[in-house]
Amino acid sequence: MDHKLFPDLSPLAKDFDDFFETALCGFVITDGEGKIVRVNSRTAQWLNSTPDQFHGKRFSDLLAVGGKIYFETHLWPLLRMQGYFDEVAVELANSGHGKMPVYINGYERKGDNNQPLFMRFTLFKASDRRLYEENLQIAKQLAEDKLNIEQKNAKIREQFIAVLGHDLRNPLSGIMSAAQLLKRTGIDERGERLVNIIQSGSKRMYEMINNIMDFARGRLGGGIPVNPVIVNLEELLNQISDELKVAWPDRQIESDFEIGKTVECDPSRMSQLISNLLANAITHGSTETPIVFKALVKNNFWEVSVSNNGSPIPEKAMAHIFHPFYREGVQSSQNGLGLGLYIASEIAKSHNGTLTVTSDDHKTCFIFRAPIASQSLPN
Repeated sequence: MDHKLFPDLSPLAKDFDDFFETALCGFVITDGEGKIVRVNSRTAQWLNSTPDQFHGKRFSDLLAVGGKIYFETHLWPLLRMQGYFDEVAVELANSGHGKMPVYINGYERKGDNNQPLFMRFTLFKASDRRLYEENLQIAKQLAEDKLNIEQKNAKIREQFIAVLGHDLRNPLSGIMSAAQLLKRTGIDERGERLVNIIQSGSKRMYEMINNIMDFARGRLGGGIPVNPVIVNLEELLNQISDELKVAWPDRQIESDFEIGKTVECDPSRMSQLISNLLANAITHGSTETPIVFKALVKNNFWEVSVSNNGSPIPEKAMAHIFHPFYREGVQSSQNGLGLGLYIASEIAKSHNGTLTVTSDDHKTCFIFRAPIASQSLPN
């Protein structure tokens, strides 16, 4: 519509006319029979023509052959039945600039007698959008390929760790047995000292291999297996505490248990978890104050905590402390492989429990908590 021909148009009508003609998308209006009464400049520009040249034509005449057939056989009936369609990809006819892909929306307005009054079509240029979509698909495929490669590499790496751990443990068991037999043969003091070094080193290596095996089991998808049985928790905890006291006779462990009933857990795995916490407290805690070892069975849960005084765990380390191979500081000889707390947290998960830590200037405390209900424990 040329508003110069209608000088009496209201400001609102002039604004609409300006919006219609200068929009970055195409607009087409037809009468109730589908014959074009108005085309905006953008649509005419895409078709290398002028708006007046489309008056009286059907909307499908703007489309390439394939789109024209699809419009007449599918979109036109759909428009008549439901009154609209949207986001349909077609191509505009080749008017000297080649076919142009567009997305079209259609809307039909009916009068009180249910007869169509007019139809409005909106056209969006799809060239850039399709290019973006193609690039997105390519990027997605590349990311999926990279992820598949990483997953295969991770699986191979973890299988290698599992095989390595298994093959190392067998000859190491032979070394440990030989050292034990040698010690019983009545060797001199120097020989016994050397055997003790062999046994100490072998035991440490055996624990490291076991940690690697547990790590591999956890990462290969099965998690750390547990064999839950009914356990006298207080008896189990005292046994663990006594073993640590024998190994570190100079350190004091104060026990405080409030246990009035049995619990169901894997005693071997729980011993591993708690021994790890106590050993960490002994290694990293203050030598001037005792380690506080508490246990509580209450309502529907049971809880074991290990606290020590000493330097707090750095805030930066707290976020990674249960991650595998994370070692605080650089003294690897003191911190092992960095798998102990990771495995402890995995054992807690296998008991449907949690292992958490708090640390400040006063104390560092690890807390294991699990529900008493045991029927859901995995085997």
